[in-house]
Amino acid sequence: MSQQGKNIKIFITLFLLFLSNFLIGIIFINEGLFHYDAVVLAQAVENTYKFHKLQPAVSARYGAVIINSIIYFPFYLLGETADFSVRFTSVLFGSLSILALFLFIFELTDNFFIALVTSFLFSVTPFYFSPNTYGKEHGICNFFLFLSWFLVLKGIKKDSLFFLILSSLFFIFAISVRESTLVTVPLYFLLYFLPKVSKPFRIEFNKNSLKIKNLICFYLIFLIGFLFLFFLYLKPLFYREFFVKDIMAVNFLGLYSPILKTAFRDLFRAAPVLLFIFSLVGFFRLLFSENIFLPLFLFFWCCLIFYFGNLAHYVPRHLDLVIIPFYVLASFLLRQLYSKDKFVTNLIVGYFVITMFIFMYPMLKFRHKYNGAKQFALYVKEKTPANALIIAMDDAVFIQYYGNRKTLSHPINDYKKMHTFLRTVASYLVNGVEVYLAGSGLSYDSSGIFRGILQTNFDIKVVGSKLSEDYHRPELEFTKYEQLLYKLDFKFKIKSTN
Repeated sequence: MSQQGKNIKIFITLFLLFLSNFLIGIIFINEGLFHYDAVVLAQAVENTYKFHKLQPAVSARYGAVIINSIIYFPFYLLGETADFSVRFTSVLFGSLSILALFLFIFELTDNFFIALVTSFLFSVTPFYFSPNTYGKEHGICNFFLFLSWFLVLKGIKKDSLFFLILSSLFFIFAISVRESTLVTVPLYFLLYFLPKVSKPFRIEFNKNSLKIKNLICFYLIFLIGFLFLFFLYLKPLFYREFFVKDIMAVNFLGLYSPILKTAFRDLFRAAPVLLFIFSLVGFFRLLFSENIFLPLFLFFWCCLIFYFGNLAHYVPRHLDLVIIPFYVLASFLLRQLYSKDKFVTNLIVGYFVITMFIFMYPMLKFRHKYNGAKQFALYVKEKTPANALIIAMDDAVFIQYYGNRKTLSHPINDYKKMHTFLRTVASYLVNGVEVYLAGSGLSYDSSGIFRGILQTNFDIKVVGSKLSEDYHRPELEFTKYEQLLYKLDFKFKIKSTN
């Protein structure tokens, strides 16, 4: 096939990959924003327009705010909130990230089949597809990450300063979208040197990677970009993660924590066990290659699970990068099988895809029509006066955004701070403001301090309940429950001082 024919084939493949993923994403787009981070991101986008100044989202993540603010512009002109635009952006970049992954894997392996199967499997991975329907920023991050990896390979192979500089800029931008991208820096530098590793471990770096002009431009742009982000907002984030024992911080717990078992279990739940068997066989077969850089690179890539799987607030979507090398290794074995029996190979790939899609279909279908966190917030709005105070924890941001109610979160296992909290609640009640308690307000109270203070000082009456859903592990878990709404009043009436 001519080079023009190959380019047309790749273009058609990219178009179909994008179209299929985008359309399915729109079909199953969540009824609303379905994560704390997603709601805060929407608020940051709206406030960016309101105050004419870039606003931070959770952990700042200014890159995500920038991209979403650009796409929000036509919605802003129409007087809409950022609710739909953030979800739309999530679907859009989730689909674009599949194209960037295809380009990277094709450049890495120089094999169309492996790139196609890997990107197709990744597009239906439950803990990647699902977050991209409800406003998370993973798709944006991975689009720029994979594009930077593709460009660094192109830059080294073609000795192109333009590609190398662009690659560094895209990688830095990916960090600004999700700071955890920094953990992939060693992989990124490995791609730059693109070594040929032959047995017994003789390493020969790509000659273009050792050129002074390439080294200076590539690393200087990266260093300047990183230092800019570090002193802008990353420094306090790093300090909080590694040195402050904060229950709300995403602390790294070491290379082997009890959470790691959960991460491995989630990895094997997200895809068929047969796929991982294919991956293992593919890895050992690749070790017999003349150049073993690819299996070694993929092995180091798999090791990211020892970071993401040991985070204090680990959730399955953190594994979106981890599962990709398993797809590449399985695709390598499937390619060899394809040359012998196309029908069986297509059957196996179809089995992988259908299994993963069937796994997440009930959750996607339900959430497309009903967002539990949003609907509970609307229920609170319906049942409470406009000036009411709502005590809530994880649902607070939803009640603020969708319910337009003021919220208050209680201190966590801190008796001294709880007295200040109690005085605040009392002052609202004394001044005639109705105070309510969402079911989520009873969480983060392992010592029982908050519950004890409530029962001692207030009459607690049930207003009603609404079907809700836990959004903490929604990629693999389908946890629906009836969340109660309570109304608080003094056990002993106190006259207002006004």
